[in-house]
Parts: sequence; structure tokens; C-alpha cells
Amino acid sequence: MEPEDDKSETSTSISTLPDSILCHILSFLPTRTSIATSVLSRRWRHLWKHLHVLNLDGYSFNTPELSRDHVEDRFVDFVNEVLHQVQVRRIQKFRLEGEVRNYSCTLSFWIDAVTSEPHLQELYLSLWNTSGSFYTLPYSVFSCPSLVSLVLKGDIIVSFDNLKSLQLPSLKNLDLEIISTELDKLLSLCPALETLKVFIFFNSGGIDPNEIHVPRSLKRLTLESEACDSTVDHLEIHTPSLEYLDIALVACYSQISVRTYPNLVEACLNICFDDMHIDWMPKLLNAVCGTKFLALQASTTACLICVPSLEFPQFCCLVRLQIGFEFFNSRVLIDLLHCCCKLEALLIHACESVSYGCLYGEPVEPSSWTQPVSVPSCVVSHLSIIEFRDYEDLEEEHEFIAYVIERGLVLKTVTIHTRTFTDQEIKDHILKKLSVVPIGSSICQLKLE
Repeated sequence: MEPEDDKSETSTSISTLPDSILCHILSFLPTRTSIATSVLSRRWRHLWKHLHVLNLDGYSFNTPELSRDHVEDRFVDFVNEVLHQVQVRRIQKFRLEGEVRNYSCTLSFWIDAVTSEPHLQELYLSLWNTSGSFYTLPYSVFSCPSLVSLVLKGDIIVSFDNLKSLQLPSLKNLDLEIISTELDKLLSLCPALETLKVFIFFNSGGIDPNEIHVPRSLKRLTLESEACDSTVDHLEIHTPSLEYLDIALVACYSQISVRTYPNLVEACLNICFDDMHIDWMPKLLNAVCGTKFLALQASTTACLICVPSLEFPQFCCLVRLQIGFEFFNSRVLIDLLHCCCKLEALLIHACESVSYGCLYGEPVEPSSWTQPVSVPSCVVSHLSIIEFRDYEDLEEEHEFIAYVIERGLVLKTVTIHTRTFTDQEIKDHILKKLSVVPIGSSICQLKLE
């Protein structure tokens, strides 16, 4: 129990803070909680009305004894009262989440009210409808000149009859995980966009994108699409300032147009195994060859393995490589290591599942160990960390690990993770086999987990 004098001191110290600081503290709370502080004292009674941040959560009204219609009515009344009491003109951040069933018109009224004001910088909408219908976002969202960040999630549709007078000149961050959007039209409204995160739902009853052209101003791009039999004709990523790239393409993409990215720091490629993807994979790999951190998921590796006469580009800046395999392939990995002269950390994930496109051919088959003609330079001079997940102690896996342990002159740690439920006897056998391999580095530690 806190002593009375300590409570008094705490209360006194809080009461000495100016209203602006107290409002800033309240802005980190759900608005419903902020309003509850009005009972503390006369000074707190109207403090919440000066908030610049509104966080309105419809799910917080759910209780077992109330019907969904009753919960919805209470939430609508609450938001109406909040917007009536606060100074809407001063709102900088507006967050609204909940289930939309019977109040679409009222919802549009709220959104129009906050987006028409000059100070709104961040808008977050997470709206879901279990009845199967969708909510069409009002145009006012796309003509808000002050908006810097826009996050849309749920059963929302974004469509445009006319782009005239629509523009988001200040928008830097766009995060979309909605049922349908005319993505190319929306992106054309964002000339200053720097961060784009998109999850595309295909065959959802909405509008499937045929072409995607991302803004040249982008610095961070995360693009993901769900598994389906749909095809995107053209994906264009002409973004010279790109620093981060994470693409998970499970739908089929007929053509991809890329440029070199001189500022790229990190890239993660998860491209489903598909005949048409095999054709353009080398072009994408060349575009990201300047990155420092690279992750190739198993589906991507499967595409690369099937590229006829594949020649890897030189990854002169790469220091960390994460690579997945459905079936471990030492030949491809050794070829890749020859092109990574500064590689310091290698993370291998065997037995990863592979996602397939709509036009895939034969699955990738297991390979076998072949002694390399020469040792990759990074193994001798830079490689200090190796981690191998889902290790099964197949002959090819063992020979590869033994090869790099023996020739890795600066290795610090080699960590082997066996598959889940591997019994201790097998683990002991694996460790015994690797323990007799000559170690090239005097400081190398071999760990089996």
C-alpha cells in the first residue's frame, strides 16, 4: 500500500503539470478512458475536450449481455457525442475501429467531419462487417491536403469515378489491408509517398488490379498478395530512393519492371514458384544486388533453381543472407556465396514449404553434394555466423556444414537447429559426426539446438 504522503506528493506533482502536458498524456489512451478521467476533479472535467488525438474503439462496448445492435447503437451515440464536444478543427490523429453493420451513413459523416479540417495528419480506419457487405470510403479522405499517414483495414472498398480535385500531396505513409481498391489510381494521388504497405485480396468481389505502378518517391515497400489463380499483367517498381523492399507475390505476375536501387539496405523476396516468375526472377535479383541484408524464401529459391544457366550478380555489400529451401541445394548456395564477398552471417532454413502459382511446372527435386572447385572468398575472410534450421543430417547437409567449418577461418558460431521432435539420440549422433570435422577457426563454437 502506498503511504498517504506519497500519494499526496504524486497527486500534487501531476496537478502542477500544464494542461498541454496532461492532454499529451491522455492522447496515448483510448478516448473512452480519457473521458473517464473527467471525474477526478473540476480541472479534469473538460480536459479531454482539448485532445488532438481521438482513439475510438467500437469493440470496447461489447458485453455478453448486450445484443450487437445495442452495442452498435451505444458506440454511435458515444462517437456522436465526442465529436460534438471536442474541437474537431484541432484533431491531428483520428483512429476508428469496430464492426460496421447499420451505420454506414453516420460513419461517412464522421469521416467527412475530420478530413475536412486543416490539421488532420493521421487517419486509421479498421472497419469490419460480418454480414458480408462492404463499406465504400468517401472521397473526402482523398482530398485531405494535410494528411501524412493513412491506414485502411477491413471490409472497405476504395473506388474512383473521377480523380478530378483528388490529391494527397502530403501523404508519406499508406497502409492498405482492405477488401478492394483501385490501387493504381490511389497511388497516382500520392506524389510524396515514402512508405507503402499493401495486402491485395483477389477474387473478393471487388476490383482486382491489372497493373501496379508504385510512386517513384518510395523508400519502403511491402507488397503482399494472397494465394489465388489471378494474374497481374504488370508490376512496376521504379523507385530510385528505395531502402527497404519486402514482396510476397503469391498471385501470378506476368511482367515486372524494376531498376537498380542504390540506396537499398534490406530486401525480402517471397515469389511463388511459377513458370512466368522464373522468366523475370534474374532481373529482380539483379535489381537488389546492392542490398546489405537479403532474405530469399523457399519459393523464391525454387524459382532461381529452375532458371536456365542462372548467373548470380555480385552482392558486393551483402553482410547477412537468409535463404530457404524446400530441398536443400548446396550447389546453388555455393554459387551464391561466391558472389557475396563480404558476407558475415548466413541463415539457412531447410524444409520450408513452397507456394505455387497457377502455371507451375515440375516441383524442384533434391540435389546432391559436389565438392566445389574453389572456396568462396567470404568463407575464408568474413563469414562469422552460420545458422541452419530444420537440419535433418542428410548427406548433402552434413557435407556442406563440414565444408564451411573446415574452411571458415573467421567463424565464431555455427548453430544447428534440428527438426521439431528430433529425439536426443539422433541429436547426439549429429553432434558426434560434426565434432570430428577439423575446424578452421580457433574461436569457432559449434552448437546443436
